[in-house]
Amino acid sequence: MEKNDGIRISGGHVSVGAMAAGQGATATNTNISAVSAGSLADARAGMAQLLELLHTHSERLERPDEAIAVAELADRELSKEEPDKTSVLRLLELVASGAKSIASIGGAVTAVQQAVSAIF
Repeated sequence: MEKNDGIRISGGHVSVGAMAAGQGATATNTNISAVSAGSLADARAGMAQLLELLHTHSERLERPDEAIAVAELADRELSKEEPDKTSVLRLLELVASGAKSIASIGGAVTAVQQAVSAIF
């Protein structure tokens, strides 16, 4: 029998909150729907959730100190009266690239990116 470490979906429609595959993979469904409302306060709240997730899953990150430091830079930028959208989005891309295998972090990054894009 062929070893399968992935997910194969064909036909129909799949709607999931979190999905993970492979050795040691986990998926956590995090309620981040409030972040998509489009206000700076919501983006900041989503950023706080992202930082919490990074700390919670730090042992699973390849370079946890760097990922947390970059997220903190994005958080500092978002705390400004007029944050720079491009800076925040680039920093979030760096965080996402360092946490590819952790679905909850990826979802939180996406939610903050969408919130930031919607308000600026």
